[in-house]
Formats: sequence, structure tokens, C-alpha cells
Amino acid sequence: MIMIRTTIFILTIIVSANLAGQPYEHSLGIRAGYSSGITYKGFLRHQMAAIEGDVLYNRHGFNLSLLYEYHLEPFRNRRWLTYFGGGVFGGNWEAEFSTGLSAIAGIEYNVRDLPISFGIDWKPMMNIYRLFEIDLLDFGVSIRYRFSL
Repeated sequence: MIMIRTTIFILTIIVSANLAGQPYEHSLGIRAGYSSGITYKGFLRHQMAAIEGDVLYNRHGFNLSLLYEYHLEPFRNRRWLTYFGGGVFGGNWEAEFSTGLSAIAGIEYNVRDLPISFGIDWKPMMNIYRLFEIDLLDFGVSIRYRFSL
């Protein structure tokens, strides 16, 4: 009986050490770079996946994007996160309404004692409706305020 309890205890410690939950619930801030504007990220409950919504302006015009992102903890702490994902965008592209696909990859740092996160990302875009054009140069830096509801 003691052997069974000890085995269950050890397995519980091993399994719980490998589980990861979301680092925060919501964040809202600004993004500066090739595309600049307002950015929001909300994590899905108890997952390392998030939805990001952006209202951005770049040389093509204003656009709205919605992205699904998967996050990883490369250094086994909740302050550094790497993420990648993709989604859709729509808006003004060379004075015409258009839509397209967008991808994202980046790294984010969450400050321990302040509810602030800093991120650097790359967001290539491919416009597919109205004008077919690919834009690979969308690099940006973001700062967000983290909060819970």
C-alpha cells in the first residue's frame, strides 16, 4: 500500500511539472513597426493558445487582422514566450477593400512585477482578394498591458 501511494505521489509531481497553463488572460497595447496600431491578445482558458486582434496602419492603408497563436515556454518560465500562428486580415490595400492571409512568429517577455509585456514579431501578409500581393517585411515591436476580467 505504501508503494502504491509513493508511486502515485511521484507520478503526480512528474505530471504536474510538465503541465503549463496560460501566462495571463488578456493584454492590450500598441505595436510599432512596419504596421503600427492597437493590438489585443486573449488567451483561451487553460491553454497556451491565444487569439490576437489588431487594428493597424501600414503603407497599404488600414487593416484589421485576427490571428490564432500557439505559445511555447522555451526557458521553462512564464516570463519568456515564443509564439507562431496565422489568420486573416481585411481592410484598405492600395485604396481598395481587400482581404488576405497573415502569419505571425515572435517572442514575448512578461515583466514579473509589472503587468506589462514586450514583444518582437514578424507578420508576413498575402493579399488574395482584389489585388494579389505578398508583403514579407512586417516586423514590429509591441508593448501591452496585461489584465484579467
